[in-house]
Amino acid sequence: MNDEERAAYTAYRLESAMHTLADAEILIENARYRSAVNRIYYAMFYAVSALALKHAFSTSSHAQLRGYFNREFVKTGTVSVELGRAYGIAFDARTKGDYDDLVSFEAEQVDALLDDARKFIDVVAQLVERPRS
Repeated sequence: MNDEERAAYTAYRLESAMHTLADAEILIENARYRSAVNRIYYAMFYAVSALALKHAFSTSSHAQLRGYFNREFVKTGTVSVELGRAYGIAFDARTKGDYDDLVSFEAEQVDALLDDARKFIDVVAQLVERPRS
């Protein structure tokens, strides 16, 4: 993949993050909390995917992507531990909501996830837009 293609795919993934977060907001407005949790996590996932692609890291595994992000950006202090933890919490909540039975989420819990996701995506978007050093 050349630099121009990488930039286009990176921009697409970041745009997907923003659109998916907007989808989560619509779901929350309609009290569709399980689906909103899924969209919140995937918005964060798409943002991290954009960042990884910018840095030429590729994987098909959610766990490997999280590990890469934590190793390269959280442990180095580029991203706060709090935001790194928010990504993990969103992953765990999405997994429970998607795969476990009789799971429900409260409005306050989902609103907190959404707030964390907004902050997370803002920070990751800034990193994506920052020139590589």
